[in-house]
Amino acid sequence: MVTEYEAYYLDRRQQHPLPALFIRLNDARGSMFYIDPSTARIVEAYDSASRWNRWLYHGLHSLDLPWLYKYRPAWDIAILLLLAGGASLSVTSLIMAWQLLRRTFIRSAR
Repeated sequence: MVTEYEAYYLDRRQQHPLPALFIRLNDARGSMFYIDPSTARIVEAYDSASRWNRWLYHGLHSLDLPWLYKYRPAWDIAILLLLAGGASLSVTSLIMAWQLLRRTFIRSAR
């Protein structure tokens, strides 16, 4: 039984039911299921491919990382640092583009 949200059974809005029944099959795909015991409905299902998708896409692209959610100021700090890094790269590229265009126009004016 899963009594709190974890790495694969994670819901930002906390709408997935708790507790949930966790079942891992011993098949070639390594299937995992989270089942709502009150309705017997499969709430989440993973296999080896969807686990990769969960971490590579949702984990890195959306920063859907459980340990960052558990300590909310850490998630805010990580987002702000990434935003500052992206902004600094944008400003740096604008400065370099401006310098290149200025040199090009000065050469063509001669």
